[in-house]
Amino acid sequence: MVSTSEQRYEVRMDPRMDEDMGKLAERLHKSRGEVFSRAMRLYLEVKTRELDHESRVFLQDRQGKKIEIIGV
Repeated sequence: MVSTSEQRYEVRMDPRMDEDMGKLAERLHKSRGEVFSRAMRLYLEVKTRELDHESRVFLQDRQGKKIEIIGV
């Protein structure tokens, strides 16, 4: 059952993305919906920072190598 504070969306994606999302959901032991929600939260944060020119966003791997997130 969906809480009254949540919205439902219909999303279409190509077969490759669907497969990738399914694999990630399995690895995380989460639903596809949860993976999509988390991805949207991250996208909104990155895009908002980019549009507001507040900061640059980086990913850092376990070895300390940083990769800037651009063009999202």
